Amino acid sequence: FLFSESIPMQTLHCYPDYNSLTTCTWMECSEAHQFLNMTLKFNHSHGKNKEMTCAFHKGENHAKCQNFTMHWVCQSHLRASNIERYKFKPDLNLQAELNVYLFQNVQPLPPQNLEVQNSSGDFFLTWTAAEGSQWLGNALEYEVTYKREWESWEKDALRLLSNTTRCHLSHLMMGSRYVARVRARAQQAKGFSGPFSEWSTDVSWETPEGQEPIQPRNLRCLFNGVNLTCSWEVKKVITTSVIFGLFFRATPASAEEECSPVYEKTFPHIPYVVQSCAIPVSNISSQSRYHVSVRTKTEEKLIEAHKNIKVLPPTNLTVTMNKDGEYELRWIKHTHREQCYELEYWKTSQMETVTRKSINDDPYHLLRNLEPSTSYTIKMRAKVREYEGLWSEWSEEFTWKTDSGTVQFVFP
Repeated sequence: FLFSESIPMQTLHCYPDYNSLTTCTWMECSEAHQFLNMTLKFNHSHGKNKEMTCAFHKGENHAKCQNFTMHWVCQSHLRASNIERYKFKPDLNLQAELNVYLFQNVQPLPPQNLEVQNSSGDFFLTWTAAEGSQWLGNALEYEVTYKREWESWEKDALRLLSNTTRCHLSHLMMGSRYVARVRARAQQAKGFSGPFSEWSTDVSWETPEGQEPIQPRNLRCLFNGVNLTCSWEVKKVITTSVIFGLFFRATPASAEEECSPVYEKTFPHIPYVVQSCAIPVSNISSQSRYHVSVRTKTEEKLIEAHKNIKVLPPTNLTVTMNKDGEYELRWIKHTHREQCYELEYWKTSQMETVTRKSINDDPYHLLRNLEPSTSYTIKMRAKVREYEGLWSEWSEEFTWKTDSGTVQFVFP
């Protein structure tokens, strides 16, 4: 909206001394003063439109000014009357004029009462002309646009219709929420001209889910003179299990190629993702015809078996005291290949304090520095020694209790 008063008028204050001096102060933006000089004038009983003598200094900032303000101080040495009328006059005459022919400058009001009707699976949009546009009668034409809710209006479907307030909404994607709007224009053929109205308020509706929602859909390709860019949609949850690729042939005799890279856009609360890929085009001809196909890619992974050997964990762990009074851990391995092992053991009552050891012994190992009369728990895992193998799962735990001369076995 426009200001009700200019900054000079908003900031104007005048102070007569009721003798022979009147002082007025006002401000203007420094950037405005570069283009326009303002003169302060007033009506006086001794004569109309007297000018005041003014001087300025740099003033404080004003919210509406980009740079600093110019703070003006003006004085008049005429005795003030009870009421003085002040005004500002620019040094330039600023104006614009136009002769307007009504029927050549018509902009109707936006259409109203938009509704979407479903008739045997077909969707139709209906509307009415705005009440203020009734005088145009049947001289209105309408532009209808609709899109899926998450798409931009730049990718909408557009229809221009005359002599109707009904539009068949075609090429709809199943399982989608759409939004539509309409605007009106007076027809040139009826002797009018002018721009379209503003857009109507939006109306939205949903299409039912299709029979095969997991198939790639809405495959479209556009050529911009450099690339043939194709986009398609796939169910978001499906993309967690399979990868889609775009394959193409430049001519029927060409070998099929794969387009790369594939980009993906996701949208919140939308069960589909939009994937796209740009195919470079080198030979341009009006007869060029590309065959494109979107399908799942066959994924492969090369695994070197000798680098991924994972043996079974050791079994039948036992701990016994030998004739030298040492505790001897024994186990059974499940392959003849040489193995290395990792042990973890702890006081059964203090599981948070674990001792871990790596050993190459086979098929037994001596456990030293154990406290007497203490319950211990142990487990171990294995991997092959000569290859880049993986650790096996941990074995079952074995629990025993040390003693001064005998061993008590406590099975889990």
